[in-house]
Amino acid sequence: DQMEEMISAALTFVRDASRPGERTPLELSSLLESLCDEMAETGASTEVESGEKVVLEGDPMALRRLFSNLLENAVKFGGRARTRVFRDGANAFVEIEDDGPGIPPSDREKVFEPFYRREPSRSRQTGGIGLGLAVVRSIARGHGGDVDLINRVGGGLTARVQLPL
Repeated sequence: DQMEEMISAALTFVRDASRPGERTPLELSSLLESLCDEMAETGASTEVESGEKVVLEGDPMALRRLFSNLLENAVKFGGRARTRVFRDGANAFVEIEDDGPGIPPSDREKVFEPFYRREPSRSRQTGGIGLGLAVVRSIARGHGGDVDLINRVGGGLTARVQLPL
């Protein structure tokens, strides 16, 4: 039932935002490769650009959820997800690109608000209740980082997650 799904998602959002889990060392490329492998088993088109190993201290379950939400959105709205991990100074970056239509500049911050949906009339196949990106930003900020959405020249969207090392 859609109402139960909304209530469950809202409670999970509040719980996750208020109670960060235990932090352990995590290697980001391995985490992303694992998520992409799981998605590929369902037919999703995903790839991880192999690069340097980047290890940070983080809540494994929360970061798994953050990247899972971004990968699912990239596949759902952009057909596929291409991921790369890199380090710049004292920060780790994860970029997830898709081939979708992007997001109008006027909506780029709104999509991070809880329960905001760009297309309220969407069918249940593409639906959702508007918590995915709110959860993503909450987890990133809970780790001392952030997430931005950048329209790519020529089409598509890049979700860029920055996390301190």
